Amino acid sequence: MNSKPFLYVLLVFVVLLGMLRVFRSCRTVKVVEEHSLDLLAALCAPILAHFAPPSVQPTLEAPKMFALGPVGFGGSVSEEEHQFKAILALEPVEAKQKLEKLYSSGNPQAKSYALLGMRKLDRKRYSELLVSARASDLIVTTMRGCIMSQEKLRTVADNLDSGIYDVWLH
Repeated sequence: MNSKPFLYVLLVFVVLLGMLRVFRSCRTVKVVEEHSLDLLAALCAPILAHFAPPSVQPTLEAPKMFALGPVGFGGSVSEEEHQFKAILALEPVEAKQKLEKLYSSGNPQAKSYALLGMRKLDRKRYSELLVSARASDLIVTTMRGCIMSQEKLRTVADNLDSGIYDVWLH
């Protein structure tokens, strides 16, 4: 969790308290006291908006890697996985349409995500796509943990079919 927004809000609150002390002898103190929460909200909103996570657009058109679970030295979830899960969260019909488009026109990493998504949403269509993927020589950039590698799409398809990625489909 990022503690920077909390620290900035705390700083604004302390400044606001300081302003109340300064204005205590002025007539404006009543206005400041009555609207202190409004002032705090107005001062903190831009700070919180700056640190808010970006909204995830379920596109996944050109992912740089096929990665599920914690990856990289920090062990965080990849942006690609966030986008993949955003697609899976859509209504099933819409999600399947997006996955079909990814498989037909996406890069090899997108095809891998599309295949995995179809495994969850439509086993019949998954089986059809699996035949195509197993015949492919496309190279997929994958990441497991902090290891990035290149694998053929057919190898990724075999791994998907073995179920090793199913734990990430919850």
